[in-house]
Parts: sequence; C-alpha cells; structure tokens
Amino acid sequence: MLPFLIAGLTTGSVYGLAGVGLVLTYKTSGIFNFAHGAVATVSAYLFYSLHVQAGLPWIPAAAICILGAGPVLGVAFEQGARRMAATALSTRVAGTVGVLLVVQAGAVLIYGDTRPRKVPVFLPDAGFHVGSTTVTADRIIVFAVGILATAALYAYFSLARTGVAMRAVVDDPALLDTTGTNPVAVRRWAWMIGIGFAATSGVLIAQYVNLDATALTFLVVAAFGAAALGWFTSLPATYAGGLAIGIVASLATKYFDSGLLAGLSNALPFLVLFAVLLTAPRRRLTERLRAVPRSGVAWTTPWRLQSAGGVAVLALLCFVPSFAGIHLVAFSEFLAYAILFLSLGLLVRTSGQVSLCHVTFMAIGVCTFSQLHVEKGWPWAAALVVAGLVAVPIGALLAIPAIRLSGLYLALSTFGFGILVQYMFYSQGYMFGSLGIGVTVPTPRWSAVGLDGSDRGYYYLVLILAAAAALAMVALNRSRLGRLLRALADSPIGLATSGTAVNTTRVLVFCLSAFLAAVAGVLDAAAVGQVNGDSYLPITSLVYFVLVVISVGGAPWYAIAGAAGLTLVPSYVDNADTSNWLQVAFGVFAILYAVTAARAREPHPAVRRALDRLGGRGGRGVLGGRGVLGVLGGARARDAAAASRPEPSRPIAPVPPAELEIRDVRVAFGGLVAVDGVTLRAATGRVTGLIGPNGAGKTTTFNVCSGLLRPQRGQVLLDGRSVIRRSASTRARLGLGRTFQQMELFDNLTVWDNVVLGAEGRRAGPNALRHLASAPQTARDIHAAADSAVRTCGLGDLTGQVAGSLSTGQRRLVELARCLAGQPRLLLLDEPSSGLDRAETRHFGQILRRVVDEHGVGILLVEHDMSLVTAICDHVYVLDFGRPVFDGTPAEVMASPVVRVAYLGETDPLASDPLASAADAARPHSASLTTGGE
Repeated sequence: MLPFLIAGLTTGSVYGLAGVGLVLTYKTSGIFNFAHGAVATVSAYLFYSLHVQAGLPWIPAAAICILGAGPVLGVAFEQGARRMAATALSTRVAGTVGVLLVVQAGAVLIYGDTRPRKVPVFLPDAGFHVGSTTVTADRIIVFAVGILATAALYAYFSLARTGVAMRAVVDDPALLDTTGTNPVAVRRWAWMIGIGFAATSGVLIAQYVNLDATALTFLVVAAFGAAALGWFTSLPATYAGGLAIGIVASLATKYFDSGLLAGLSNALPFLVLFAVLLTAPRRRLTERLRAVPRSGVAWTTPWRLQSAGGVAVLALLCFVPSFAGIHLVAFSEFLAYAILFLSLGLLVRTSGQVSLCHVTFMAIGVCTFSQLHVEKGWPWAAALVVAGLVAVPIGALLAIPAIRLSGLYLALSTFGFGILVQYMFYSQGYMFGSLGIGVTVPTPRWSAVGLDGSDRGYYYLVLILAAAAALAMVALNRSRLGRLLRALADSPIGLATSGTAVNTTRVLVFCLSAFLAAVAGVLDAAAVGQVNGDSYLPITSLVYFVLVVISVGGAPWYAIAGAAGLTLVPSYVDNADTSNWLQVAFGVFAILYAVTAARAREPHPAVRRALDRLGGRGGRGVLGGRGVLGVLGGARARDAAAASRPEPSRPIAPVPPAELEIRDVRVAFGGLVAVDGVTLRAATGRVTGLIGPNGAGKTTTFNVCSGLLRPQRGQVLLDGRSVIRRSASTRARLGLGRTFQQMELFDNLTVWDNVVLGAEGRRAGPNALRHLASAPQTARDIHAAADSAVRTCGLGDLTGQVAGSLSTGQRRLVELARCLAGQPRLLLLDEPSSGLDRAETRHFGQILRRVVDEHGVGILLVEHDMSLVTAICDHVYVLDFGRPVFDGTPAEVMASPVVRVAYLGETDPLASDPLASAADAARPHSASLTTGGE
C-alpha cells in the first residue's frame, strides 16, 4: 500500500497546488477559470521544449515556465477577466473555455498527437527505503513544494499588505480603492500568483505522465475537485482536498482494476466535485459577485425576413441530395447537430444557464437506442423516443445545482458529470464496451414511405425532424415558456416574486434540452452507422457550448450556423488538421466575443435600418409585440401601444381584503444583526410606510416578508396564517407583490412582455404544464390584466420598447405595472422613487394613491423621500440599526424628536427640553409597536 500512498501524495500535491491557484483567482476576480488546466498544459509543453528538445538545464527551464511565462499569462488573464467581469455567466465561461480549446488544439497542431512525449524525471531521484518501498527524493520535493507554497501564500494573505488587500478586494473593491490601494493592481497580482501556481503544477506533473494535451488538461482540471473540498474559498482546505483526492485515487488503482470501479481513479476528482455541488450547504457555496443578466441584443431581424429566409433555407436543403454526392452523410449530420444546438441554445441562449455535458446526453441516447433497437429488437421510432426519455431524469438531476446554488455551479457540475461518465461508464457493456469497438446504430427501413436504408431516404427523414424541431423551438420562444425562460435569464428573483416557481422552470428546460440532445445523438450516429466512446469525448461538449455562444442570430439561425461550421466545413475541407484548426478558430472567436463589449457585437445601425425597411418594420425596430400571448400578440401589443394614459380599460373589482403581519423578526448575517425585534402590520386599502436611515434593515425586512430570507426568529403572517416556510413564489401567488431598490426587470424583454409576465407568472406557478401554455380564456384574462396595468401606469406609448432601454422613471413604472398585472392584494415597494426627479416622484405618488383608492390594494412602502411618505402614507414605522423606534401617522412621525434624532440627524432635543421628553415618554408608542395598531 505504501507505494500507492507515496504516488498519491505526489499527484495530490500537484492537484492541491493547482487548486490553490484556481481558488485565489476566483476569490479575487469572481471569474472561474475553466482554462486553469490549460495553463498547466502550456507550462508542461514549454518545459518539454526547453529542457528536452533544446537541452536547457531543468532549473532555468523551470524558471522560464514559472517565473516568466506564468506572470505573463497571469497579466493576460487579468486583462481578459476585467473585460468579462460585467458580462453574462455564459460569456464568462465561454471566454475561459475558449482559451482551453485553443491550447488543446494548438498543442496537437504544434507537437502532433501520434508520438508519445515524455519528460524524464529531472528532480534528484536518490532515495531511501521504508520497508520494501523505495521513497525517492523527487516525490518528497514535489510534496514539499506544494506544502511550502500553500503555507507561504496563506501567510502572505495574512501578513503582507498586498495579501490583505487581496482579501479586501473580494468583499468591496470600491472601498479598497478609497484607501489608496488600486483594486486592479491587486487583482493583477492575484492572477499572476494564481497562474504561477498552475504553471508550477504543469512543470511538476510533466515528469510523471506522457504529454498529451487533452489528458494533461483534464488531469490538472482535477484541481476543480480539490477546490470544491475547500468550498472554493479556503486555500489550506483546497490543498488538503487535493492531497486526499490524490491518495484515494492512487489507492483505487490498487483495489479496483475491473468492473465499474475500474475508472474510479481517473473519475474521483469529478465525482467529488459533483457530490460536493449536490450536497454542500448553500451558505458554503455562494458566488462572490452578483450575477449579471445576459447581454441580449434589443434588435432582431424583422419576422418577415426571417420567415422568408427560413423558407429559402428549407428549399435549399430539400435539393441537397441532388448535388451533395459523397457529402450527403455530412449533411445528415449537419441536420442532427442543428437539433443538438437548438437543445443547447434553449439552455444557454434562452434561459441563461450553462451546460458543459451535452455530448454525454448524446452518448446516453446512442447507447440506449442501440440496446433497445439492435439488442432488444424494438421498433426504430419507439427506440428513438425512449432513448430521448432516458436522458430526461438525468437532465433533472443535473439541474439540482442550479436550483440549490447558482449558474456557475451548474456549469461545473455538468462539466464534472461528463468526465465522470466517460471514465466510469463508457467502457461498460451497456454503453460502448471495454474493447472500444463501439455500438451499431442503423437507419430505419420503412419501405412503405421509401426508407430502404439509403443515405438519401435517411437524409429526408432527418430533414423533417430537424424542421419540426426548429419550428417547435421558434414556437416555444414565442410561447409562455419562452417568456418565462427569457425572464429567468434576466432576473430569477424578479420571476420568482411574480409567482413563478423558478425551480420548475429550470428543471423543465433542462429536461427538454436533454431529450432533444439524446435524440440528436441517435440521428447523428445513425448517419455514420458505427460509433464508439471516442466520438463523445467531454472536450467536445466545450466546443458545442462555445459554438452556441458565438453563433449569430436567434433560433434556429445560431443552430444552423454552428452545425454548418462543425460538420460541413470539415467535410468539404479534406485535411487531417481541419478539425483542430476549426477548434482553434472557435476558441479564438470565443475569447474575442467574451472581451468585446455587448454594444460592439450588435449589428451596425445602418444595417439594422436597412433590414427594418426590407422587413416592413417601422419605428425604432424594437421587439414590438413579439411573443405576446401567441397568435394574437402582435395586434394586442399595438392596441396597448395606442392606449390612452391613465384610465383602466375596464373596471376592476376591488381585491379581497388581506393583512400582512410580521412579529418580533430577527435576522443576523454572521455576527451582524440586521433586524432585531421588528413588528409591523400592513393591510389592503391603505399605504403603510417603513422608513429609517441607510442600513436600518428596511430591505432585509422586505426580504423576510416576501420570502427571500428566512429569519432566525419571528413570524410572518398573511391573513393570520404563518407563511414563514412558504417560498417567494408561493407568497406572490397568495397576493404579495414586490418591487426592488435595484430593479429586477427583465431587461431583454419588451415592456409589454414584462407586464404580461406579472400575470403569467402567478398562473404558471409550480405546474410544469402551465409553464407551457394556457387556455384561451386564461390568455384573455392575462391580456386584460396586463392592459389594465399598462393603462394605470401610463405606459401605453412604451409597450413595444425593450425594458433595458428605458429611463429610470419609466423602468420604475414598468416594475410597478408588472406587479399590478399579477393582481396582488398587498404591494411591497422598496424605494420606488429612487432615481426619480421631483415631478416624476409626484406623478408616481399619484399613481400609487390611485392604485390603493380604486383597486383596494394595500401598499407597504420603503422610502427615503419624506415628501412622498407624508403625501400618501396612512401609517409609518421607523427603524434604526435594525430596531423599531417609533410608529404613528406621518404627522406624528415628523413631529417625533426620536425620529428627528435617528432619521433626520438632528441633535437630541430631549436632552434640553424636559417637557418634550415627558410628553414623548407619555405617548404609548411601544405598545403600538407590539400590537401593530395605530
């Protein structure tokens, strides 16, 4: 056992060292570097070139790799990370994955992939014996380097000024800047050190493995598992996690040499990563930076041009067999991959989630189909459908990290899952088998419809299925589910507080995507006839993801473009290195896409205007009424745009009475008590204010009321019943509407679609079927509610505009209209006048008062503008440092010396005015706080 322990300590030390560098860069920048293993690969190959090929002694060669190339690459990564920091998650992931693809394919192009390359052990190899086991010095040195480097970095974090600044930049870079320390320079140092650690791991591991670009990249990516054991934050725990993974993996090679567990050694880091992400407490794994909505383009090609283009492309594809010749099989693959990219785009482009294992869904579909059709004799069509359905529960399982944690951890879990399946399951008999022969996937033979096994007949079958999938995706994007998914990409919190169970939405889209990917895998494999595990390597999933991100157009255009680049170009450019050059090109485009500002990626205004004219679109060429309640959407959006301002389109019955009450609520974040002992009531038909200085706990109180926070103590009651265990979406369906100080609008949707989602979200709820569509009468009710909300808020002129393009005042009204469309009984408005001028604030207050007087809605208002508070509030509660200090009518609040001291910043008048002190002490405001009465 001892030899395996020593080997495990050596590789584990390399894992831990690389993991420490990864955690450092993630902690300080918020960018998770999927190319961390690629950096180690660059370092290993550079060391090979210098030491083995050029004959340079190992010490200067290692110094060049670690102290030269490492810092240079660190600066380059910092520059890219800074440009990607304000982009969507999918863009950030694509940028670092692009680097990985360039390195992997570039190494093959430069060094070739046929002859194994080996770096001889360059460290001193003298040893000593422990029993019958020889312990060599090189392994002790590798272990010592890992421990000493981690300890030195930990001490640097604790003692050095720059190290302390690295810790500070994680929490508040703006505050660090005010102390005279440049956060950009701090992050640059962090990247240089972190990349230096990755370069060191590459040099150290090179002497123990054959240099293979893909294998070496994924070997060092085992650092992901070490980082997971350190909760992606702790440097010592990450290094210890790397050691543990290395030891257990090494022992696995001793005890498991056959069966399912034979692949455990290679799969262990990814099994650990997946297990941690599925089971870790939420508080342990939180992204350091606030998620950024996807950067969508407001302008789209006019529907008339898209329809004409679709007909033209379909007509061309119908004639492909007449000219394709030997490339006909490639065209069948092209159509299959178009379906695959549509399925992946449903996740990445529509819902803003990241999947890095779609090739694994293809493999699962192919193997299931082969087992059912070839081995069991099932009909071809039935086997195809069941192969897709088998992937559905796996997709649901992979959605759990997105439900529990966040999009980044979904990306990590899918990436780890793909590698785990390759190492542990591909060689099993129910997949591709241990001999590597693979599986047979025949085409259907349906003589009644002309399918006799020929490539021509099969091509037309795949064309029909691809066209059906494209139409289904276009219809889905214009359906209720499409709006829910686009809203999920922009603001999951906004969608949840509109009443939609976003976990249902996430699981549903992942299941649909997995089904289509598995079907696409079968269609592609049947075009070829025989496939094996090498056809479904995990790195291919990274290529698919990058292609979906960088391809132009909406559905189905991005799928067509990506599939053509992946299949047709290699078919017509017959060169052994074509695939590698294409991978380099895809990676370079992904990097450029990630570091380019979103506006610079938009079509030129002159091009947009020309296409708008060709497509018969007038005005500004925005999204218009796209996707509004199916076929009637365009006309209804135009009707809404022509609506006059303030009066509702039809009388709305007053809402049923409701009362929200919170009792003795306490919320603490670590050692900081944000809210302590807060009690208040808000009822329909009145405006209740909640005021206090910055940091008084007002927004925290709102988050408790709406279900975004669970208090450590206290109760939340709605109509006398506790809702403390109810989710935010459930509370929204019970009648609680919510706006936010930092607005949670769906910025890439039109104003109309934003408002419609206020009504649709509540009706979709947790029911998956209701996420897909609604009955005609429900659609009419939704339209009526949205139209009334639009008119009440005076947004009739803006319904066709994209919400992200509006002014602050207009966006505040859109958020209010979205709440009103959901027909809430109580509205929680968090600083709704923030960013408005006096006239806008006055107009906004009039709207709020009309909502209460005409609809009977109750409002709980957090507000700093005291003129608005005194103008519309019936009762006001005052907080200071998280504690209640006063409540009463606006006049009483304004007259209270306690409030003037706590809120208005006056000197305590009670100290010099005993009469005022006595009068105020006589007022029973404490009892009022306890009971919630006036």
